[in-house]
Amino acid sequence: MNILKLLADLAEVDPEITERLSPRRDVLNRLGKLSGKAAVAALPMAFGTLLQQAYGGPKDTIYDALRLALTLEYLESEFYGRALGVLPSNSPVAAGLIPADARAGIETIYRHEQQHVDTLKLVIQSSGGDLPAKPNFDFTGSKNGSQSAPFGDVFTNFDTFLKVAQTLEDTGVRAYKGQVANLAYDNAIVEAAVRIHSMEARHASHIRTLRRGRGANVKSWISSNDEVITVPGKTDAAYAGEESTKQLVTLASSDGSTRNILVPFDNSGSSLPIDIDKIGTAILVKVAEAFDEPLTAASATAVASAFIF
Repeated sequence: MNILKLLADLAEVDPEITERLSPRRDVLNRLGKLSGKAAVAALPMAFGTLLQQAYGGPKDTIYDALRLALTLEYLESEFYGRALGVLPSNSPVAAGLIPADARAGIETIYRHEQQHVDTLKLVIQSSGGDLPAKPNFDFTGSKNGSQSAPFGDVFTNFDTFLKVAQTLEDTGVRAYKGQVANLAYDNAIVEAAVRIHSMEARHASHIRTLRRGRGANVKSWISSNDEVITVPGKTDAAYAGEESTKQLVTLASSDGSTRNILVPFDNSGSSLPIDIDKIGTAILVKVAEAFDEPLTAASATAVASAFIF
C-alpha cells in the first residue's frame, strides 16, 4: 500500500503521469542506490519534485490520492503505536500486552509504518498540498462507543491484537495488488513499487507466524484452511476471493493487442495436465494458496473504515 498505493492511485486518476515521470528515471535509480535512512530522507523531496515537474502545479486529484494513502498509513502506525504504549489510546491497553519475545518485531513494524507516514506527509507538503486532519481511530470497532465492539479486547488480549494486525496487513498487501496493473507499463515505477510491497508482505507473514506459534490454525501466507478471524459486514472483505482456483492471464498478440484468458487449475476445461479426479480436490487448496488475489480499493477502504469514526 504505502508509496505503491500512492503511485497506483496517481496512475489511476491520471494514466499519463508515468509518461511524464519516466524521463526522470535517473532520480529513482539514484534513490535505489542509497542506504535505508538516506533513501527515506531523500524520497519525499524527490517525489515532490517529480509531481511538480509532471503537473507544473498542484492538482486536486493528486492530493486526494496522497491524502488517502496517508490516512491508511496513519491507521497502521497508530495501531502498533497504541499497542506498544508509545501513543495514547482511547481504550485500555494491558500492561505487558505484547510478550517480551515478540516486542522487538512489533517495534520494527511500527517504525516502518511511521517512516511511511512521515514520508507521505513530506511528499504532500513538498508538492504544495495541505495535510489532511488525522482520522479518529477506534480499534475495538465500536466507533467510539456508538455500537457493539467486535474487537473489544484488542489491547488486552494479545491473540485478538494479532488477529486485527493480520487483517490490516493482509488487506494492505492485497490492496496494492488491486492497483498494480496501472503501473505495469512503467518499469521504473514497478521496480520501486515491488520493493515497498515486499516489506508489507513480510509484515503480514511475521504476524501470521506469531499467531501460528501461539496455536492458531493459520499459515504464514493466506490459505482457505486458515482459522476465520473476520467479522461479517465489518472485515470479511479482507479475504474475499482468495479461494479462487482460476487465474486471469493477459496475453500479448503479434499485432500489439492483448487479450485476457482464465487459466483454470481444476477440471473446468483446463488444458493443463491436471487430473483432479486422480489426485484429489485437496490440491485445489494449494493452488489457491499459490496465488495472492488483488483487492479493490473500495473493499480495502471498507475494511479500514471498520476502525475509523
